[in-house]
This record gives sequence, structure tokens and C-alpha cells, in this order.
Amino acid sequence: MPPRAAIHNGIITVVILFFMLLLAMLLKARYRLHKEPVKAIPVAEAVKAPKAIPVAVPLEEQVQEARAYRQGEWWVLPDPNLVPGTANEADTLRIRSGPKEDVFVLYFVDAAEVFASRPKRLRDQAALFENPSTDAVLSAGVSAMKFVSSLLTQNKFKVYTKWERVPGAERYYGFVTVELEQGKHFDLGELLVRKGYASPRGHQISGLPAPLPKSDQYVLQLGKAMGQAKAEHAGAWTKAE
Repeated sequence: MPPRAAIHNGIITVVILFFMLLLAMLLKARYRLHKEPVKAIPVAEAVKAPKAIPVAVPLEEQVQEARAYRQGEWWVLPDPNLVPGTANEADTLRIRSGPKEDVFVLYFVDAAEVFASRPKRLRDQAALFENPSTDAVLSAGVSAMKFVSSLLTQNKFKVYTKWERVPGAERYYGFVTVELEQGKHFDLGELLVRKGYASPRGHQISGLPAPLPKSDQYVLQLGKAMGQAKAEHAGAWTKAE
């Protein structure tokens, strides 16, 4: 046989042997797969229950009512509370409405001083109340604050404000009405004047909120209340000894 033919036959023989060996390996692997049983996986292990995710459960659902609502040009604080404090005066009150606290100064009225820290203002008030002693004015201021504190802690009240800032202070002007009778609200400023605890000399504004009257009628009511207090020597109108 020529050398070239012998080499050609040898290559063919090697290729045939390679394919036979490969076929034998595939058959062996297939036979092993059929012989080896498949292990069953327990359902509990195959599908594991997911871990529970902690959930915050509120102990008590709290619903926050609206802090204020709009009434025309005014904002109304419908269910406020008086915040006790040494800085409070009869016409200057710290009020809590919802989560927030604000200081309100009453329109139209100027209550008797509680502290002697402003001597000129104290002398001016003494002159207005026809020169009682300054001690009488301070005493009336303390009585006025006690009166307001009792009034606002024992009765429902509302605050009406336009959020007008008092110049140079973190305070706002407003009106306070107190429900002294079922469904009837009375103006705190007028009550103070009638008791002789204040004069109608505060910061004024036109266009008062309901249930208050028109501004000119309101001024007349304050004047009448002051005349009655003066005639009775009530509050700071007490006669000088």
C-alpha cells in the first residue's frame, strides 16, 4: 500500500474510534441518570414561608381638627385654650390652637398694667382712670388677669384674627368672644371695660367679624360700658384714698 493511502486510512480509523468513544460516554451518562432515583424535596423545604415583616400598629388613632377656618376676611380659632403664663395680661393672652401657640392682643381696649416695669405707661393709665394711685392700677390689672383666666378656663371661647402683627413683637391683634350663655358669645374687650379693668384706647380696625356689631356701634358700646364702670367706681376707677 502506498504511504499516502496508509496515512489516509489511519486518520479515518482515528476519527471513527473518537466518535465511538464519545457515543459510549453519552450512553453511560444516560444510563446513570435513569438508574439514580430523584430525591423528593419536602414541600415545606421547597416552598419556604416568607418571614413576617414587622408592622407598626398605632395604639390610638388621633385626628387633629382644623386649627382655624376662614370667615370672610377673618380667621376663626374655634376651640382654643388659654396657656397660663406670667407674661399674660388681661388684653395680651397666649392661646393654644391645635399644636401651635400664639399671643393675641385685643383690639380696641387697653387693660390695666400688671407689672410696674413700664412706669410711664402706668402713670398714663393712672391719669386716664382719673388719678388713682398707681398701686390701684396694678391691683386692678392683677384682678383683671384673674377674671380673664377664670372666664376662659371655665367657658368656651373663640378667637378672631386677621394675623395682623403688633409692631415690633411676635404678637397678633384679635378679638375674643366668650360663650357665657348657651349659643351666646360676649366680647372679652367689652367685658373688661365694663368691669373697670380696661379703657377703649386700644388699636382699632374697621369691619368687625360676626357676631360683633359694626365698628362705630362697637365703639359706642365700649363708651357706654366705660361710663357704667366709672359711675360704679369699678376696677381701676376706684376712688383715690
